[in-house]
Amino acid sequence: MKRLFIMLLTLSGCIGTDIIDDEMEEKIVIDNPITSLKVGESHQFSAKYFNNIGQEENVVFVWTSSDESVISIENSGLATALTPGTATLSVLAKGIATSVEVTAGDETSGGVEQRSATLQTVSSYPLSGDVTLKKGSNGLILEFADNFNTTSALPGLYVYLSNNANTTNGALEVAKVAKFSGAQSYEITATSDLFEYNIVLFYCKPFVVPVGNGTLNP
Repeated sequence: MKRLFIMLLTLSGCIGTDIIDDEMEEKIVIDNPITSLKVGESHQFSAKYFNNIGQEENVVFVWTSSDESVISIENSGLATALTPGTATLSVLAKGIATSVEVTAGDETSGGVEQRSATLQTVSSYPLSGDVTLKKGSNGLILEFADNFNTTSALPGLYVYLSNNANTTNGALEVAKVAKFSGAQSYEITATSDLFEYNIVLFYCKPFVVPVGNGTLNP
């Protein structure tokens, strides 16, 4: 009887944090940004558009440069460095935009090899710390920093890569969390695309309840 009471208490605690509204802000992500481009060379930029429920959509992108005399860019996303200087390259679709500042100079550099996020709770359960998603030899690696902390009171805490902070629909399940504090890492072989997902999501899987998340940057 005592065990049943504890289980019911755990269940009611999880349900109390549930989020019904799955909508989120639309987002554009440049998935191969650079910080500098060698004069005389070109770089093919590409982008992804995520709608208000975190699903990727095929849309028509419009690319622009703040200074076409420094770096020109075609609507296909092909940028060419023409003269030394700095330009802001922007991409627009469905009324939202994002941009990256690029310097035209002596070398091409700044390709993204990893993305990071700071975790925050959205529930009554603690969740904090930093995580890093980086390229590995067989896909990606998700690393928790030393400052990672949550609670062992959750009946089944899983980590996902997602594009929606409120649901695991369309998300990639990474693993059940092995330790509730401290550094640890998880190998991901289902994808090697560093920009396919934008959110690290923690879920109380048995009761389908979000615990917390972190948005990956850049």
